[in-house]
Amino acid sequence: MKPWNKLQRELGNLFAEGLRLQIQCRAFRMVSASGSTELARYWCTLGKDVIWDYPREFGENTAHYPYDTDVSSISSLLREYIDTPADKLLSFAFADRWQIVEVLLAADSRIGTDRLPEVKAKLRHPGAIAIAATRWGREWEDTVPALEPARPPLPPLPEAAPGLADAPIATDSSLLRGLTL
Repeated sequence: MKPWNKLQRELGNLFAEGLRLQIQCRAFRMVSASGSTELARYWCTLGKDVIWDYPREFGENTAHYPYDTDVSSISSLLREYIDTPADKLLSFAFADRWQIVEVLLAADSRIGTDRLPEVKAKLRHPGAIAIAATRWGREWEDTVPALEPARPPLPPLPEAAPGLADAPIATDSSLLRGLTL
């Protein structure tokens, strides 16, 4: 694996012009009475706002943090994304449980406005949606997501038995008189 600064530079080269997006990775030393360890953190900023943050957003997936982290897996995923051909980006099945690929798809200059419906159908992470809205502005708002396959119609509701629809409804406890529990 290449050093982080080279990977970071390659990612930055993919981002659409004018986006103030940065992806950071740092290790912070934690010293305690039990010893010391490095706390790894990945985060993305759009302007000054943090829009994606590992491990903060992924508490349930980081049970053994900081002793066991996903940093090397995230770095490998980023490398895989960079190496994926542009025409395969929206169809490739990335092993991404952190939704970082959504952030990259929204920012990637290799994806043009002709593929906006496909992009819009893929993005669920709020940070990725913020990037897309910043990048494409009004075009993003006007884009209709790709159509989902039609669901089969629901079966018709059963009709009430004849005469029951016109029967009076008891509004007091007269129906309960005589019942024993």
